[in-house]
Amino acid sequence: MATTPRRTPAHQLMVNCLYHSHIQHGHPPLPQILRTLQRLPELYTDFAGAADGTGLSSTANIQKIIMGSHHSLPSAVQLSRLILAFQHLAWADGVLRSNPGLSTLPGWQALLSEARTLDKEQERQGIFLRDARPYPEEPVRLPVPGPGSEPSRALTRAEPVEMTSIELHGLTTLGPYARSLAVRAATGDPGVLFEVALALFASGDPYDQRAESFAANAAAAGVSPATDLLMACKAGCTARAQLTVQQARVLEHAAASSGDEDAALFFSGCVDRAVIPGARKTAPLLED
Repeated sequence: MATTPRRTPAHQLMVNCLYHSHIQHGHPPLPQILRTLQRLPELYTDFAGAADGTGLSSTANIQKIIMGSHHSLPSAVQLSRLILAFQHLAWADGVLRSNPGLSTLPGWQALLSEARTLDKEQERQGIFLRDARPYPEEPVRLPVPGPGSEPSRALTRAEPVEMTSIELHGLTTLGPYARSLAVRAATGDPGVLFEVALALFASGDPYDQRAESFAANAAAAGVSPATDLLMACKAGCTARAQLTVQQARVLEHAAASSGDEDAALFFSGCVDRAVIPGARKTAPLLED
């Protein structure tokens, strides 16, 4: 008897990133997406995959890919065509101020490649979700990081943390580096969880409501800046915001020094959002 293949956290978080991208681009209806996909050859004459309709020839197929109903992740061409359609419709409807076109595709392709690599590694390690095919709005439980090489100064033992749709929404609005963090969080890497916590604290309510859980997991694994962040939380919102800015500036400088423009831009954005505590009452603006 055939069984449904089990799904890894990395696979599901990639699906969730695409699903939330659809929502953040104005949640265009499936028939509009299909018509736009059919127009891609005339809209993007310099995109080699514009006319490749494989797997995207009907609204039912489009929905399956967006919802992650297939056993495999979308192909590179399928992902690129969907992102181009989302962006075009979002620009036409005023959700985006301008249409970034092909410029966003390298970031999405890098994300897909990273997700595939992590998916295969987690399959090899036997790391799977409880549900074979979760709904994209459902939280994804992340592996608990192992103990660090140095004793942790964390005040409490870390509990398993889940990436909910709230955190994923907050991250996927913030550009390619933040989307990469969302997918890499599937490994439970403590450095990644610390950066996720930093981004969530910087983004304000409602995204920061469970940021301490991510910081606690990183701190328990020996990431000392995460422990400092937890201690600042106990000192109050102002102390937390000040340390968030300081830590983001350090990471921004390190990223700029190493030539990682996406990471530098991301941490610079964290600084901008965290400067005035309580000033953000709406979701972050969508960044390509």
